Amino acid sequence: MKVLVVAGEASADLHAAHVLERLKLQTELNLIGIGGKYLRELGMKPIANAEEMAVVGLTEVIYRIPRSLQLINQLEALAAEERPNVAMLLDLPDFNLRLAPRIKKLGIPVVYYVSPQVWAWRSSRAKHIAEYVDHLLCILPFEKPWYEEHAPKNLRISYVGHPAVEEISEKPYEAQANHVVLLPGSRRKELRNLLPPMIDAAAKLLARMPELRFSLPLASSLCEDKEIQEFLDVSGPMVVAVQKLGDRLEITDQPSTEVLRSARVAIVASGTATLETALIGVPMVVVYKISPVSAFIFRNFMGYTGPIAMANILHVGLGSAERLVPELLQQEVNAERITGEVLKLLLSQEHWNRQADRLATTRSILSSGVPKSPSESVVQALLEFR
Repeated sequence: MKVLVVAGEASADLHAAHVLERLKLQTELNLIGIGGKYLRELGMKPIANAEEMAVVGLTEVIYRIPRSLQLINQLEALAAEERPNVAMLLDLPDFNLRLAPRIKKLGIPVVYYVSPQVWAWRSSRAKHIAEYVDHLLCILPFEKPWYEEHAPKNLRISYVGHPAVEEISEKPYEAQANHVVLLPGSRRKELRNLLPPMIDAAAKLLARMPELRFSLPLASSLCEDKEIQEFLDVSGPMVVAVQKLGDRLEITDQPSTEVLRSARVAIVASGTATLETALIGVPMVVVYKISPVSAFIFRNFMGYTGPIAMANILHVGLGSAERLVPELLQQEVNAERITGEVLKLLLSQEHWNRQADRLATTRSILSSGVPKSPSESVVQALLEFR
């Protein structure tokens, strides 16, 4: 079975690999498209790596439009030549919703796994999805009802559950009182925006609580990124801030989900990592920062004013004004604000328990109503087109 895959970031690469490993047990597999480390290990020779695709924010996306259009043209040509049985597109709506019509026009079925979050903004895209997607696979419990209400009735929709439930084991979470984990994201731009204020906050926290230790697990995509390695190198721009922490900071290539299991608190970039952190049960402070122009457009034209952290969306509701997990956005992402929110969790057992107790229910929320594992359900959806 030949599958065209587009997995344009570290988490999508991992989600796709879990599915395709299981699919490989049932059929001979030939993979083409875009992927990262895990898909390359499964034999894909990608036309572009996930590391190249990872961008964030509207202006950042605009900057990459010429390369994105080039890749879409290449994928269309590749699909026309290779004639895959099915295309599996993961998330990345600004790219994949431009690619899907081209693939569909070739007569190749399109399965969209990790459905686009059009419920947050640009809800008109639901009609576009119905036109060019054969099977939409949702990973959050409220998404299927939302699409059924807002998309044309011809769109086939399934709720398969969140892949993180399968990927993150139920091993015990044992918080160590002095351990803080920094998760600045899996994209190059996120790291440059978020790591400096995280490190500065860590230095302030260490001055207040000398017993603290900090861990910085880097996503696989960043571990392989020469520019990021230069950024983190002792001769790079982070050197002064990192020197303040000395041996109290460990930069590791261990999976973040393993490092989190001993964390008392995590400082987390908004995105998949907040859900992973919630699944393990670690109280957190969420930070997010994009370009000022992107932020202005989102604030004034997208119309979404609810929480951005998936932990909040799951636990307090889409569009709710309440926040279980503190969210610091744009100018709020500074050492003083981060330090203040982290200290609340470190110094107040009541404050820490409030988060931890509710986060402990995340797995049951994401597992409810899903008879099979996410990867089993996705494999079944793909095999329909063998």
